[in-house]
Amino acid sequence: MEGDRWQKRIVRREIYRYMGMKEQAADEALQAQVNEQLKRLLSVCRVRSFYQVFPLCVLEAGEARTASGPEERAPVLRLGPLTIASRDLARNLRGCDEAALFGATLGLEADRLIYRLGRMALGEAVITDACAAAAIEAVCDELCEELAAEASRLGRRTRPRFSPGFGDFTLEYQAALLRTLELQKRIGVSLTAGGMMTPTKSVTAVVGLW
Repeated sequence: MEGDRWQKRIVRREIYRYMGMKEQAADEALQAQVNEQLKRLLSVCRVRSFYQVFPLCVLEAGEARTASGPEERAPVLRLGPLTIASRDLARNLRGCDEAALFGATLGLEADRLIYRLGRMALGEAVITDACAAAAIEAVCDELCEELAAEASRLGRRTRPRFSPGFGDFTLEYQAALLRTLELQKRIGVSLTAGGMMTPTKSVTAVVGLW
């Protein structure tokens, strides 16, 4: 990972937010620790990402009959080979006719560093984990900026990214998204038997194009 570039890119207040505090509450000693652990993290991370654009079609929701009476169904989205039922995702993608699916990761090296620190220095592990959480957000933000720039060249715009686990876009779609993008082969991201992504500092998301 290009340390100098990402040092500037990562929002410090996000690191402190993941640590459960405000940046203004950090004394000089803690700020120095954060900078040290961030530098250590960036020296080992191997950032990888991949995205692909698919056609999008949102179907009418309609109603379903239940024991307690009619109930509105979630809209069904056809996103490339994926079929997704999600009211919140449909709202995010309103007006879009295409969407990009993407995956991004800091790599297994970040996980290994946090694990080693957790066995030797718990305080350093907590700080490094917060740094890694802010780092993967910065990676995703940059990828979204690249998508927005590419869309702009085509006279188009993008919607904010929306990940499985947001609202009623449930984590059950994570496996299908990983399969569709072949993320294990392309960037080394897979799911555990319990449905957790590995490496843990990985993100998938949908970005609408309109």
